[in-house]
Amino acid sequence: METSLQEELTDAVFRAALEPDAWSEVMRLMKLRFPSEAQTFYFLHLTPRRVQPVCLLGVDRRWQESFDAYYFAPDNPWIRLTQRLHRPGLVRTNERLEQLLGDPMALYRSAYYNDWMRPQGFKYSIGNTLFSDATMVANVTLLRAPDMATFDDTEVRAFESLSRQLARSLQISVRLEQAEARMGGSDTLDTFPQPVALVDARMHLHYANGAMEALLRARCGLSLCESKLRASTSAAQQRLSECIASAFTSIAGDTPCGAPLILRCEERKRLTVYASPVAGLLGKFAGTGPLAFLLVLGTAESPSVSVDTLRALYGLTESEARLARCIVQGKDLRLGASVVGVTYGTARGYLKIIFDKLAVHTQAQLVGRILSDTST
Repeated sequence: METSLQEELTDAVFRAALEPDAWSEVMRLMKLRFPSEAQTFYFLHLTPRRVQPVCLLGVDRRWQESFDAYYFAPDNPWIRLTQRLHRPGLVRTNERLEQLLGDPMALYRSAYYNDWMRPQGFKYSIGNTLFSDATMVANVTLLRAPDMATFDDTEVRAFESLSRQLARSLQISVRLEQAEARMGGSDTLDTFPQPVALVDARMHLHYANGAMEALLRARCGLSLCESKLRASTSAAQQRLSECIASAFTSIAGDTPCGAPLILRCEERKRLTVYASPVAGLLGKFAGTGPLAFLLVLGTAESPSVSVDTLRALYGLTESEARLARCIVQGKDLRLGASVVGVTYGTARGYLKIIFDKLAVHTQAQLVGRILSDTST
């Protein structure tokens, strides 16, 4: 079955944690998911006042070079309110800025808008901060033209959900950099909440953090046999071997890393395995050659999603939330209608409303989004 855009975007986000070049793919998919003229990921250094671009699609180089002067200008309300606005999890839009200031023209009077945004054909924006401290913030911002619609409530909710995944990816990337910078990199890898491991080309395990050790002991999807990683079935073992091999092909510079591996544990339970070369860790854990870094997302536990959680996350009504939970639990729509106490036709109407509120198009995408959001 063709991979949905949402699944592609999720995969790209977590691959970017291991492969910095993948951020351009994330931004490309962001453009498809949230139609826009420019898609940007950058670090704002508050002292000194400058921008460090990671990936800026749709912004010409000459405008990149002039960004610092206009963005950090005293009349730019975005930077004037940076302490209030540049906080992880807080989605920024033009409308929210106007509400905060009580002045709908504050942005449009600024030099940042008139001399930097407007000449490029930008007017509306949506952004979120993935990381912040006293001296620096990491931002993702999308920009739209004046003849496009502003970002609506459904898009804001979807962007907010995706931003949580982006923040997790950035956190993983930062921890990897810390591990590579230390002589004892395992100390930092131990702090990962996700299962991580280092393996060689023959799938010998050289390192596993506590979360990975627990996963291997549970023997759900992955296990250890004679110091080698093993999948639960022969077919899965072949795919695991290919997934890890792709990381070493990437080390040689032949091809980019392959797609993530999906391992099914039990009914409706799965693990997603990402494999990537980690050059900075070579030789620190073994002297036998290059190693691959494995990151495992998902759990072996049954998803537990409460009605209250679904209502709080997506603004669902009681009946809509109960129906959504039924679908996540694997029930078909007719059974879900029976559980909620409505007709099948009414349940179909509820499902359409749920799709609109979560910005999805299929039941598979609905389940994937809810499990991703609640696990985050």
